[in-house]
Amino acid sequence: MKPSLAVVSAILLTFPVCSAAQSAQPKAASKKTAAKSATPAAKPADSQPKNLYAELTISELVAEDANRWSDKMSARIALGGFVTQIAKTDDGDTDIRICENPKIEGMDRGRCIIAKCIPKLPCDAPQVGRPITVKGITRYDAKVGTHWWEIQPIEEIEK
Repeated sequence: MKPSLAVVSAILLTFPVCSAAQSAQPKAASKKTAAKSATPAAKPADSQPKNLYAELTISELVAEDANRWSDKMSARIALGGFVTQIAKTDDGDTDIRICENPKIEGMDRGRCIIAKCIPKLPCDAPQVGRPITVKGITRYDAKVGTHWWEIQPIEEIEK
């Protein structure tokens, strides 16, 4: 019995040595430890931040068919022009008519759009006749008597 006990002891003593010879595998980080990591994961060097706003002119926007989405269209756009009218509506919105030319009178659907500041995202209304760039969400207002492009709500105004 002593020889078999010696063999079993020898096997048990060599087992940790054999397992230590294996290459160490890194432990997979759990979500908790990954979130607490001091160094964030590196982004690839060639990744550029995606432009949130598609830059369009008034002519480019009004030329688009509201019923057919094209590659030029974007849910968010940046659009420049001249302020030709500012009006407060009954629902608290501030309507800003922006046209290609500061001398356009009335709502020319081919050369103007309406941009709206809403009560939840108020904005400082610019002066009439001044050039501005508005950034916001595009939509086509197809109510009876309107049928024009809008930026509603305005998310940012650059004066």
